Amino acid sequence: MQKPIFAITGSPGTGKTTLSSQLPSERFDCFTVEQIATQLGCIEHQEGDLVITTDLLSDWNYEGDKIAIIEGHLAHHCTVDALILLRCHPDELSIRLSKRDGYDAAKIQNNIEWEMIAGIWTELLDRSPHLPILELDMTNASNAQDSIELFMSQYEGEKTVQESIPLAIDWLEG
Repeated sequence: MQKPIFAITGSPGTGKTTLSSQLPSERFDCFTVEQIATQLGCIEHQEGDLVITTDLLSDWNYEGDKIAIIEGHLAHHCTVDALILLRCHPDELSIRLSKRDGYDAAKIQNNIEWEMIAGIWTELLDRSPHLPILELDMTNASNAQDSIELFMSQYEGEKTVQESIPLAIDWLEG
């Protein structure tokens, strides 16, 4: 039986890399979107940025014997069995992004605005409305790994993207 593939996605700075690196390697094979794009030959360097042809990400196949995790803000463009969406309050996200190399004021602002309006939900609804999803607020997350492992063990019974939108985190409301 093929093991499931999960995408850990969300705006830059929400904790995708940190969280996926904490998952036990004896149970999980973790891949970055950049690794997959390199394997598929759909990544280029343009003006100092990495540009990925997202349409080709769905061509990637996994044949391992562990649960596969794909992490990155474009991970939801890969063919997966379920989604884990990480969110972060815009104030905290601003602090995190300001500490990163290559993030000028405009890039930080663009990412904060994307997070504020929950822009990723539009992409998820368009691409994967019927996939199970877990949305986690990573602003002050302490037990995220436990939540993710529980979700992975029972994801087939979880709410889909379409069913979860009314329950989504809304930074503009509160």
